[in-house]
Amino acid sequence: MALYSAIRRASKSTIPLALRSVATAAASTVGNGHCGGASRSFSIPAFHYSTSAVKKKRKHSSFDNVLLQIVDSEIKFAIDSEFHECVVDIPDDFPFKVQDKAGKRVIVLTRDYGEETINIVVDMPNSRCENVEGDVVNSEEESEPQPSIPLSVTVSKENGLSLEFDVRAFPNKISICGMSIKEPKSSSNQLDYRGPAFSFLNESLQKSVYEYLEARGLTGSTANFMLEYVISKDTKEYVRWLKNIKNFVEN
Repeated sequence: MALYSAIRRASKSTIPLALRSVATAAASTVGNGHCGGASRSFSIPAFHYSTSAVKKKRKHSSFDNVLLQIVDSEIKFAIDSEFHECVVDIPDDFPFKVQDKAGKRVIVLTRDYGEETINIVVDMPNSRCENVEGDVVNSEEESEPQPSIPLSVTVSKENGLSLEFDVRAFPNKISICGMSIKEPKSSSNQLDYRGPAFSFLNESLQKSVYEYLEARGLTGSTANFMLEYVISKDTKEYVRWLKNIKNFVEN
């Protein structure tokens, strides 16, 4: 997973959780030719262990050894996939500065626009509690949902006022879900009125707001970059997570 529902939904198999069944389609939609996809069927192999082999594993149980070997297999597959080595080049004319820390799921894009500061927070989709079964396509005639990622966009002025947007990035476009004004030094409150759903607004007003954000750098090409960047980062974070699991079981 949408990246919520498309890139993170797919398989009952596990490699990578975020990419296995739809990453190829997503990357081909938004990619620039640097990244490729990988797919495979996955089954748990049958492992056989001798008593001596178990003793050499620091008293690991046979269950631990099976888990370690499967995790090793997962790591190898993910590393061998083209997504792991995919380098998402930041275009020379890209208007935002990208802030990304390894091990963190949030990516932050910032830029100055006149006397305004534009801040985009990209939160990598997490479907741990998502009901995947209820969101499966029921017919071959139904098309797969487009990959998308949620964005929190803030346009701030020097006086402290800010305009906040709930946005989703799709291939070649963004979709605004809502917008609200935030006073200086005010904390968000669930009781605050945050305006109607964006789709309920007058069409002329909707068009003007899209143009307002486009002028500040939220374009279709920006959406494509963020989608591709998240796909690449998600694979790397998956490998990191697997290695942490392996280290925990081994030690």
